[in-house]
Amino acid sequence: MEPAAMPKPDAARTATQPAAKSKDLAGFVVGDAVMHPAHGVGRVTGESTATVGGETLELVHFAFGEGRLLLRVPRAKVTVNGIRRLAGGALINEALDVLTTTPRGAVRGITWARRAAELQAKLNSGDPRKVAEVLRDLGRNVNNPERSFSERQIFEAALERLAVEIAAVENITRDEAVAKIAQRVPVAPTPVAAAA
Repeated sequence: MEPAAMPKPDAARTATQPAAKSKDLAGFVVGDAVMHPAHGVGRVTGESTATVGGETLELVHFAFGEGRLLLRVPRAKVTVNGIRRLAGGALINEALDVLTTTPRGAVRGITWARRAAELQAKLNSGDPRKVAEVLRDLGRNVNNPERSFSERQIFEAALERLAVEIAAVENITRDEAVAKIAQRVPVAPTPVAAAA
């Protein structure tokens, strides 16, 4: 599927042309699978140059979500933005091992807002081991009907980010990746037995 075309920027402010053929797209080549901490798994789709405020920038193009989201990132800012290669098999195995370690419970005296900020920082780190820590710590509470909406959102975001990366690395479906995670930590509420 070809990514959707991006809207044309204001021509007076920005001029864009295809860049000269480059050996290096910030360490990537067109077609490489990448991971963005917030947008998940994507692909490098190309490069261009743009003049913004009189300065010429070399841009690397990325497509996420089957081409529904296109990013153009200045070459010098690719790693600052957290875009990285997919984790290797060893790193994925380490993340899966984290799921089986003892969960870190809520520390007395820490408000949910502060704890949520810490969990969100781990989630946005882009490190699959830290994302697995979020799943591990919140997974123990998955069957609690009184857990907060924000806790559920953070848990589901962590599950999605880890599952899509495992699926991409191991060349399996997202559902198979979720099943692999579910072998180590609860991912859905346990159904209540029907009353007789």
